[in-house]
Amino acid sequence: MEVIPLNLSFVDSGRRKLIFLSYFFLLSLLFGPRLVYSQPELRVITEDWAPYNYRDQGKVVGFSTEIVHTVMDELGEHYPIEIYPGARGDRMLKTLPNVMHFSLFRTPERENRFKWVGPISKQAVYFYKRKDNPQTYRSIKDIKQARLITVPHKGLVASRVAALGITNVIKLSEREKQFSLLFSDRAELSVNVSPLGVAHYLKMMGKPVDSLVATDVKLVEFPLYIACSKEIPDEVIQRWQKALDKVKASDKYQQIYKKYLM
Repeated sequence: MEVIPLNLSFVDSGRRKLIFLSYFFLLSLLFGPRLVYSQPELRVITEDWAPYNYRDQGKVVGFSTEIVHTVMDELGEHYPIEIYPGARGDRMLKTLPNVMHFSLFRTPERENRFKWVGPISKQAVYFYKRKDNPQTYRSIKDIKQARLITVPHKGLVASRVAALGITNVIKLSEREKQFSLLFSDRAELSVNVSPLGVAHYLKMMGKPVDSLVATDVKLVEFPLYIACSKEIPDEVIQRWQKALDKVKASDKYQQIYKKYLM
């Protein structure tokens, strides 16, 4: 757009000042937002990882998904959320501009590759027992004395269990199978997912969400973040962080959390 020079030589000083201010205001309306920062068209993605983000009846849902939607509501910006296999999502985040990928672990290896918004939540994995089990577990030493513990066959939890020298385990790939052994008394404890995850799988199995209870022993803690392409302007990252902080301080956040926990 060409800006026409303003000739005020024929106008008295008072009116000249008023015209100049009006002219400057008009230019700020036309070009001001571009001078602050350029708002990119963001691409918001995630992977299938219940109960945080997963597909249900054709829609992407889950705890983290609802939080991200609420953040977008706070910002007055709305982008479709796409779901991809984990490896493809990671590749998109590394190679494409303006990508936001949730819910990711903020690891040392990833720290400088991306910009970050979060945490969306601070989740933890505990050892669980049946509700009718009177035994008290307060330490890893107590855990090692359990008859049998069901654990995932690979991943963060399995690696942490092995690193702690816990060997009284049976490794299983299916979450429901891990819990089934606990309910049938073939295993004494189970460790696999966070409290939100436990509630999710118990509901899928038709079990009351309080039929398993967490022990005092926490295996690992993992805050979940939104990882962002480096090309996204810092001003955008700051706006998203401010909006997320506001959402987390609201009653809405607790309502969403309780929805997935109950």
